[in-house]
Amino acid sequence: MPARLHEGETTMTELNLNRRRVLGGALGSLVAGAAATAAHASPIKPEHFDETYDVVIVGSGFAGLSAAYEAVKKGVKKILILEKMEAWGGNSALCGALMCMPLTKMQKAKGIEDSPELLVKDMMAAGRGFNHPQLTLTMATEAAKAFDMLTECGVEFQDKVIRLGGHSAPRAHLPKVPSGGSITVPMHQWLKQKGVEFRNRANVHELVMVEGECRGVRVTLGYDWHTDEGRREAAIRARKGVVVATGGWGQDNEFVTATQPAYAQLECTAQPGATAEMIKAMLAAGALPVMLDMFQLGPWASPDEKGAGPGSFFADYAFGEGMAIDPKTGKRFMNELADRRTRAEAQLKVLEKGTKENPNYPFCFCSEETTAHAEGFKAAYREGTVKKSDTVEDLAKLHNVPLDALKASIAEWNEIVAGKKEDPFKKPLDVRTELKPPFYSMRLSPKLHYCMGGAAITTKAEVMSSQTCRPIPGLYAAGEVTGGVHGMDRLGGCSSVDCFVFGRIAGAQVAARKA
Repeated sequence: MPARLHEGETTMTELNLNRRRVLGGALGSLVAGAAATAAHASPIKPEHFDETYDVVIVGSGFAGLSAAYEAVKKGVKKILILEKMEAWGGNSALCGALMCMPLTKMQKAKGIEDSPELLVKDMMAAGRGFNHPQLTLTMATEAAKAFDMLTECGVEFQDKVIRLGGHSAPRAHLPKVPSGGSITVPMHQWLKQKGVEFRNRANVHELVMVEGECRGVRVTLGYDWHTDEGRREAAIRARKGVVVATGGWGQDNEFVTATQPAYAQLECTAQPGATAEMIKAMLAAGALPVMLDMFQLGPWASPDEKGAGPGSFFADYAFGEGMAIDPKTGKRFMNELADRRTRAEAQLKVLEKGTKENPNYPFCFCSEETTAHAEGFKAAYREGTVKKSDTVEDLAKLHNVPLDALKASIAEWNEIVAGKKEDPFKKPLDVRTELKPPFYSMRLSPKLHYCMGGAAITTKAEVMSSQTCRPIPGLYAAGEVTGGVHGMDRLGGCSSVDCFVFGRIAGAQVAARKA
């Protein structure tokens, strides 16, 4: 990269060649290679920066917006949020916006017994004990404050709290329209009114490091992700520090394959911009990596829709009030409300019974009563992901299931709902719904959904150095680009809260830092 950017623009050919060197160098040896790159980083003097801000935030999703919110509340005046894509919000804008927060005003008003400690217990169980305990505890204890932040920014909530898989209590809150855009849009508007500057099509590809301190970013402006090219390069100074909030890299097949070859062929639920530029940039700056080979598979995904569409929302309700069936046996094969890793692994075992020519897709289904309040149902049914069966015979024919076995499974379920029989899978029943026709079903096939690993951070959202295992001055990170909060696997509704909590912490910490 050129040291004196103010003297003239780099050609796009030079830019792409240089960028490939920077990004490619981070993969060879994730710790040693990153440290070596950091040691040879080109210094840049303040007068060589094209622009200067107090705080630069990379990423405009939940974590980035929360960091900006807290920095504004702490009195920071000059804040810049950089977004690589044309649209704002990243994966956050597209998610179902389920937020699992214990002890909110709404949860208390409904008399639900819960605690941060219980959430920690659930998260540690899902994470198989690989969680970094203090990070998990920080998320759980600070979660309820996110509800107040969102309310202040104008987010409106539905008057209900539901239970998601792996959770010991109903603690999932939903915005009035169950989409991440119901959160990113009002937060974006609130921040713009406070003077925060947003710039899209700005692809940050390098952190500017001077004497071990993060001083800013190098960015391609006018970036087009279709062609991986842009108009020009700029260096932007961050007087107080940089917050990286760019999410995961599930769409970066090269990086996924390099870290976890077993998932090379899996479809991903993320938006196209979910690539690895910033995890590579942090590694190149000397960040300590955590579990980069760990990924979560979404157990509510379907082969009949691209990514995670409305069917994934519907599946949560079908799991809670209906059942999942192995077509080969006509029987249930899992606790439909277990944690995501448990359910995904159970589904993969069912899929292994099929062939490419004759796949054995597990399916979930519920009664019409459930569809009346299931988010995503209308769209999923309209698009054909969810299908209606007027009789049990029709359902068996649709999924090629032994009829007698399917009838027996439905009869057993209805006995469980009626309290006449104990569920062998120990599924919690917050709503007891009898299964009766017409039935609504959806085929299941896990998809790569979440990057469990990332850059190591402290409880103050400081990025840790692989050289010293101490914070890198001026560099903060929050959300999916970090690792450790959730361990090997995360619970539904916890990613958003992770972003809110550590985004706010990052914003507060960078605001307090002396320029």
